Amino acid sequence: MNIITTMSEANRLNRSHGKGFTLVELLITMAVIGILSAIAVPMFLGQRVKAQRAEAAQNIQSLRLLMEQYYNENGCYYAPCSTLTDQAVTGAANIMTFLPAWKPGNTSGLLFNYRIEVNTNRTTYNIGANMQPNTVSTGASCASGEIKIDNNNNKCGF
Repeated sequence: MNIITTMSEANRLNRSHGKGFTLVELLITMAVIGILSAIAVPMFLGQRVKAQRAEAAQNIQSLRLLMEQYYNENGCYYAPCSTLTDQAVTGAANIMTFLPAWKPGNTSGLLFNYRIEVNTNRTTYNIGANMQPNTVSTGASCASGEIKIDNNNNKCGF
C-alpha cells in the first residue's frame, strides 16, 4: 500500500461517517435564513403600526359613543348648551376630564393625540387622532396618518 491509496481510503472513510457540514451547506443555510428574515421583519413592523392604528380607532369609536350618550343626557354635544363659540377639547387628559368614562389606557404611553371639535350650535362634532402630537386637522378632511369620525359616523382613515 502506498501513501496515496491510504489517504484516499481515509477520505472515503471520513465521508462515509457523515459527521459535520461542508462550507457550502452552511452558506446555503445562512442564505435561506437571511432571505426568510428579510421577508419576516418588514411584515412584523407593519403589523405593529396596524395594531397601533387599531387601538386609536377603537378609542375614537369609544369617544363617539360617549359623545352620543352625552348628547342624550344634555341635549347638546358640549356644555353649556348655547351658541357662543366653537369648542375643542385636545389631549387625552382634557378629554377624560370632559368624558370621565373614556378609558384609553396609560395616558402617558399613548401614541396618538386626540381631539374633539364641536360646532358653534353644539349639534355636530368631529373626533380625530394623529400619531404626531398636536397635529390633528380641523374639519371633515383627513390628513395623512390621521383617523377621524363625526356625529354621522362618517369615517376617515380607518
